[in-house]
Amino acid sequence: MIVAMVDVFGRLLQGRLLGKKHYARLCDLLSDVPPGEVVYLDFSGVDLVTGSWVNAMLVPFFRWAADERNDLFPVICNAQEGWLDDLALVADWTHQCYLVAQGAIPPQQAILVGSLDPGQQATFEVLLELHEATGAALERLRPDANIKATA
Repeated sequence: MIVAMVDVFGRLLQGRLLGKKHYARLCDLLSDVPPGEVVYLDFSGVDLVTGSWVNAMLVPFFRWAADERNDLFPVICNAQEGWLDDLALVADWTHQCYLVAQGAIPPQQAILVGSLDPGQQATFEVLLELHEATGAALERLRPDANIKATA
């Protein structure tokens, strides 16, 4: 599913209070999306995104998306370079990671903003190589990587 952020939230995404309001609206918008779906948050046309908005909207949204009842996979698309530093600061402060892609949707490549713990990093590297695998398959295929079936 593609969410055109400018159409839903406007061109200026700033401030904690607006971020909280947008978080609730996005969760409501995506409440009927089936688990396992990729959600592309397309920021094309958005002129400003602040760290306080990211902290109030994206941080709880990514936690909501990861909840097993929702199980959604958000990708940030077409973010302007100017606010990626704020995104990186929030990612480090909250210990979250964000996939960020540019260009056409679905993207062919993305960068990871934020850092992974060693177990997550090992899982990520194997998935980059295999493209797709279950946690159980990763554990069987790479017993030395210390990847468990719950990956």
